Amino acid sequence: MKKKYTIIFIPPDHSNTHQFQFSKQSRRVLSGGMLLIGFLVIGLFAQNLYLSHYVKERQPTIDHINQLKSTIVERDQEISQLNDMSHQITNDLQTIRNLEDKLSSILKINPTSSSASVSRGLEPTTRNLISSDPTIQTLDHQVLIVTEHLYLLQRYYEAAVLQKDQLEHTPTILPTEGEITSSFGYRRNPFGGRSTEYHNGLDIACNYGSPVLASASGVVTFAARDPVFGLKVVIDHGHGIETFYGHNSKLLVKKGDQVKKTDLIAYSGNSGRSTGSHLHYGTIVNGENVDPLSFTILTKEEQPDV
Repeated sequence: MKKKYTIIFIPPDHSNTHQFQFSKQSRRVLSGGMLLIGFLVIGLFAQNLYLSHYVKERQPTIDHINQLKSTIVERDQEISQLNDMSHQITNDLQTIRNLEDKLSSILKINPTSSSASVSRGLEPTTRNLISSDPTIQTLDHQVLIVTEHLYLLQRYYEAAVLQKDQLEHTPTILPTEGEITSSFGYRRNPFGGRSTEYHNGLDIACNYGSPVLASASGVVTFAARDPVFGLKVVIDHGHGIETFYGHNSKLLVKKGDQVKKTDLIAYSGNSGRSTGSHLHYGTIVNGENVDPLSFTILTKEEQPDV
């Protein structure tokens, strides 16, 4: 018993006590364990002090890193917006190119450097802005320039389309090649005598069977035999304008047909009240006969081959 130690626990109410016995060797082990725990606690405390001091010294660096992370997030958002704007500019530039091509086709011109400067000159500028100074404000300005140019081109294109449509429906060409042997207005009666008659069109001398073209786009409203003009075609071009073609030998269209300018509609001849092979060509505006030459704006060299 001398080599053992006893620990007695006495409850406050003096109820049953509890005792624990351990030997000297166990005491040494317990003492060593307590000492080890003490060293561990002291070590953890020291480590905590060191870490606290380390964090305190490194706090500016940590704050800087957090700021950099926040800046990176903001830059990512700006880059995403720049990419969206870049795509918008690219799409607008493609639309501008398409409109320029359509305008060139309608107006029969080749795009000049000045007309294409915005659409073909902004793209490299935009790329330089994105690579050297990718600021949203600057790119916004470029987007505005492209948008305004696109708007103007769309207005020009709409005007050009309207002008082309009006031009296509205006009888600006003569329907066949040949010498004009009788003009519009009063003339001596070609069937003899000293009387005069009102000639409501042009007589164009041409060989029998020469091609007759529509002088403008429109709808055929008459294609049959006429007592005076023989085989006759009448085309309504809209806007109160009509043209008619008489003395043909053969008709190639019928009532209700849609025709385009320069479409082949008949072959010339000598049908009806005629003194020889020719084409009688007339124009009517709002129900009144007018001189076809008041519409004809193309020279002979510009006339289509027939």
